[in-house]
Amino acid sequence: MTRRILLITNCEYGQANVVLALAYELATRPDVQVAIASFAPLEKRVAHIQNELRDTGFDSADVSFYLLPGRGHIAAVGMTRLDTPHGPGVKEALHSFRYAPSMLLPWTESEYRDQLQTIENIVQKFQPDIVGVEWFLRAGQDACKKLGVKLFVITPNSSKDLVSFRQSASLWKLPALSSGFDYPLPWSKVPSNVYINLQLIAGIKMSPMVKKANKLRRVYNKSEKPILFDPRVQYLCPSTPDLDFPLSIPSNITLCGPLVMPTAPIELVDPSLATWLDQAPTILVNLGSHVTFDSSAIHELVGGFRMLLKHHPTIQILWKLLPEGDVQDTFEECAEMDQNIHGRLRVVQWLHSEPFAVLQHPNVICSVHHGGANSFFEAVSAGVPHVILPVWYDTYDYATRAEWLGIGIWGSRRSAPKAESSEFGQALLRVAGLSLEAEGFRAKAKRLAESCKTRYTGRVLAADEVLKML
Repeated sequence: MTRRILLITNCEYGQANVVLALAYELATRPDVQVAIASFAPLEKRVAHIQNELRDTGFDSADVSFYLLPGRGHIAAVGMTRLDTPHGPGVKEALHSFRYAPSMLLPWTESEYRDQLQTIENIVQKFQPDIVGVEWFLRAGQDACKKLGVKLFVITPNSSKDLVSFRQSASLWKLPALSSGFDYPLPWSKVPSNVYINLQLIAGIKMSPMVKKANKLRRVYNKSEKPILFDPRVQYLCPSTPDLDFPLSIPSNITLCGPLVMPTAPIELVDPSLATWLDQAPTILVNLGSHVTFDSSAIHELVGGFRMLLKHHPTIQILWKLLPEGDVQDTFEECAEMDQNIHGRLRVVQWLHSEPFAVLQHPNVICSVHHGGANSFFEAVSAGVPHVILPVWYDTYDYATRAEWLGIGIWGSRRSAPKAESSEFGQALLRVAGLSLEAEGFRAKAKRLAESCKTRYTGRVLAADEVLKML
């Protein structure tokens, strides 16, 4: 008998990737049909999954796409605001919380109603046996609860983001969101940490946006369940006990390990890049599609690259960057100033291969990223150390986590949310150099990746858990 599974997700890479990985794995299982409901930008990626399935001998018709109305999550939040990036510390954390409610519920009331009605229609048409909803898409959870269909939630984030506020010890033991505090938390930071956490909780509870949404939800499904965590629902999380801060994990959370898509070999997808990667140890720089740069930021980053390349003439750098306008002019100026950069710093607007495929190349020795959950877990799964340049919210958590785990360095501790060339360059030298410290980072990263392959198998474990729920 065919089992029908509906997955509802936002369209942004950092949120949708875990859902797409699960969808692919489920579609490879016998007698399973998967439907993915999302906003328009994700339709092309679903088509790509269909092609991947067909190329590997599976039925591409086992994955279908349904369109959700309106704007995706990041478009609704307005992440292009210049004041969204923030530094670490108490003052900056509290400043960042002005946008926390909109991160959770960014849509207007009419947009939210349209989503609810559309999801109801999709459920009635597809008739799923179970529905999986990406954590940030609240309308999916609300619609499923009203309809009484079997529901689970899948999140791209760590278990800390799900349950820390339900465990009082977390208020003073774990670094508060946006704080950038170290772990273990120094005693001197405990009062500030508690204060930040309480301000965040109060801000969300008292937010007019959240109150309005809860009123709508009470009318819609006679329910006002917790926004962040529902103890009656099963959650799938890409973390593992080895990757997160110490927490008591409730029985309704399954730690799956990094949820990543299988990737085609680079030599098949992008032969020229494969040839280039084969020639030398390489650093991948991928700072996320929502992080923007100006000419000053380019100068600082290139200055850090220059420090590394001067000391290590065999290393090369692959940088995913959209060089346009002033950014292009600044980059060309920097490249002309230093022959160490010429030919050893390759800038691409787009990676034809998935970033995870690049990370898996044996010559990739370091991942420079902004600390997004997806970037962190992909590098972990590939066994590659990190240099993290955090810019907001939980990206500071992942920078702290990488240092605590001994698999990387926060490369902008003194300068975040920007980077400063000397500090960044020193971080690159420590992680990607030839020192004993760098060898330690690589060894620990490889050990964590091995545990993901053998025990916490990511999309495979997640698919197994979903099928057990049927």
